[in-house]
Amino acid sequence: MWLPLVAALLGAAAGVATALVVPDEPPVSSESSFNDPLRVGVPLVDLECTGDAVIVLGYGETGAPLRSAVVNNPDDSVRYLRTDDSCATLWAPPGVDLPEYVAYSGPYDTLVEPCRERLTGAHKNDDVTRLNGGNQTYVKCVCEVASADLRVLSRSDGTDPETGIWVRSLQNTLVDIDADAGREDGFAPSDVTGVFDARTEERVKEFQEGRGDIVPATGVVDELTWKALTDRVCITYDY
Repeated sequence: MWLPLVAALLGAAAGVATALVVPDEPPVSSESSFNDPLRVGVPLVDLECTGDAVIVLGYGETGAPLRSAVVNNPDDSVRYLRTDDSCATLWAPPGVDLPEYVAYSGPYDTLVEPCRERLTGAHKNDDVTRLNGGNQTYVKCVCEVASADLRVLSRSDGTDPETGIWVRSLQNTLVDIDADAGREDGFAPSDVTGVFDARTEERVKEFQEGRGDIVPATGVVDELTWKALTDRVCITYDY
C-alpha cells in the first residue's frame, strides 16, 4: 500500500520549508493491462455458446484485418476472439474458410439491438451471428426488427449506401423465398445488386399479386408488404 509521504526539509538558517508529496497510487504501466496477443488494441475475449448474438466486424489470420475493424468501429464493446477456443458458430460467410481470429461487437442478449445496428450505414459490410454451436446461417435481420421499423422501398436507378443495405436485405429475402419454393426462374443471387431495379420491382409486384390482400400491387415495399415477406420466409430459417 502506497502511503502519502511528506518530507519537510527545513532550512536551518533561512527558515525555508520544502514539501515533497508522493501520490497514493503507483504510476500506471504503459503496457496493455488486458490480454491482447496480436496487439490489436482491444482485449481478446473468447466466447462460449450462450445463444447471444454478436456483430462480426472482421476476421483473419493476423492482427492487420482486426486492427482495421477496430479503428473503424470505435466502440467500447469491440473485442476479438480465437475461433478454436470459442463457440463453433458461423464466423465467416459460407464458402470462406474458418478464420483463426474474429473481431466482434457485443455480445447482445437479444437480436433486435445488433440487427438495428446492422441495418445502418455504419455496419453495411458486417453480419450478425448467433452463438449457437453448429450454426450455418447469419441472422436475417429483417426477421428480427418490427415490420413497422423496416424502410419503405421503391424502384430507383441508384441508391445511397444505407438504402442499399435495405435493398440487399429485400433482394436476399426474395432469393430465399424462391429457393424455398424451388423456382428455377425465380429471383437469383445474381439479381442481388443493392439497387431497386426493374427486376426487383417486377418480383415484388408478382409476390403482392399472389397474396391477394395487398391491393393494388404497386411494387412498393411498405409495412404490409414487409410483413407478408417476412411471414413467408422467416419460418424457413434456423439460427
